[in-house]
Amino acid sequence: MFTDSASKEEMDNYKHKIQESGGLIKYDYDIIKGIAVNVPDGFMESFANDPIVSTMELDGVASIQNPK
Repeated sequence: MFTDSASKEEMDNYKHKIQESGGLIKYDYDIIKGIAVNVPDGFMESFANDPIVSTMELDGVASIQNPK
C-alpha cells in the first residue's frame, strides 16, 4: 500500500523501478493506493523502505472463516 500522500507521479515512478529491477506488477488497484507485485528477493527491502510505501505484506492465504 502506498501512503495517502503519494502522488500519481510517485506511484508511477515506483512501479517503473519495480519493472526495471525485473519485478512484475500482478495487480494495480484503482480503489486503493496499492499494487500486488512479484519482486526479486534482493530488492524487497529497498522497495519496502521507500518513503511512499505505508505497508508491505508477503503473499499468503486469507480466510473469512475460523479454521476448525
